[in-house]
Order: sequence, then C-alpha cells, then structure tokens
Amino acid sequence: MLELRDVTVRRGGRTILDRVSLAVAPGEHLVLTGPSGSGKSTLLKAALLFEPADEGEVLWDGRAVTAGGLAAHRARFLYIGQKPLPFDGSAAQYLDLPFTFAANRSRHADRAMQDRLMEAMGLDPALRESPYGRLSGGEQQRLTIIQGLQLERSFCLLDEVTSSLDQESLEAVVRYFAGDTARTVLAVTHNRQWLDFGFTEVVLEAGKLRRLP
Repeated sequence: MLELRDVTVRRGGRTILDRVSLAVAPGEHLVLTGPSGSGKSTLLKAALLFEPADEGEVLWDGRAVTAGGLAAHRARFLYIGQKPLPFDGSAAQYLDLPFTFAANRSRHADRAMQDRLMEAMGLDPALRESPYGRLSGGEQQRLTIIQGLQLERSFCLLDEVTSSLDQESLEAVVRYFAGDTARTVLAVTHNRQWLDFGFTEVVLEAGKLRRLP
C-alpha cells in the first residue's frame, strides 16, 4: 500500500501541499481532481520522491521509503505524464524503446500484447509502421500509455493522460484502466467522465486533500 503521511511541499515561498495524507490500497482506482495549479502533479511526484517533501513521509506497506530503497520504490510504479516525449523513429520503435534501457534488457517486446493494447486503446495495430512524429497528439499519447503498460507494473500514476484525446479515444483509455483490476490506479484529471467508470474521487484544493465518499 502507498501512503503519504502529513506531506508538506513548499516552493518559492508557497505551500503547494499542506500536510497531505493519502493511503491507496492495492486494487483501488482513484482520480485526483482540483483546480489547475492546486498541486495534483506535485502530489504524484512526491509519491515517487521526485519532489522532495519539506515535512512528512512517504510509506510503502507501512515502512518509510528511504534513500537506499528509492530505486526499488520507483520500480513499483508506472508514471505517465501528460505530454509524450519527442521521438525520431517509427511507432514500432517507440513501443520497443523501454526494452533498450538497461533496467529492462532481460525482457523483450511482445507483439501480441502490443496489438491487444493498441486495439483496446482504439488504435489499428498497422499504425506501428507509421513514423511516430507524423502521428496525432492523441495517437502519440495512447502509444505512450501502451509503451508503459508493457512493463506490467502494478501501480499506475497517470497525469492528465486523456487531456489530448477525443471523446471516443478518452472512453477507450478510461474503460481500459477501469477494467484493469490487477493494477492500482491514481489518475490526475480534469475530466469527470472517469467517475462514470467507477473511479473514486479525491479532491486537492488550496493544498488540502479530501476524499469523497
């Protein structure tokens, strides 16, 4: 279980997170909502300790995450940001990119898995032959989601991953995560349609967090 306990983050004289506490149990599907600039992305980064807390602590299964356990902690999570990175190559090469990194070289791309995920996200598997740079922003975003899902990490931290998608594509992505009971999901979003698929809402406003029933 992931837990943020009384986490405070201050930057530039401003308190972004103010004694925020949140526990996310295995298998939960949560959406984090709130006004722009309220600290939602900061909360995700604080969970991974990319954003150091001024006060409080981050725990996994009841134990505080320390510097020595940081790599193992981050390896539990799939973090996907709201903007795909530039890439010079084909869509297929983009999907295979994680397996070129040292941490994943013992693994190999699974074409059948990629095809299943592409179809679930509303993409034609034939798209893999297209130059990545010529794809639409929505296509690039869905490929980025698929790229990460291949690593089969059990906890997804999603930062506005549907912001560039049309209605049909958005529903395909949200439906996929809603039906993925093997993963825990914490998704930052401004789109309330996630709630229609059974996600529980957590609101961050003025640095304070409240979980809705």
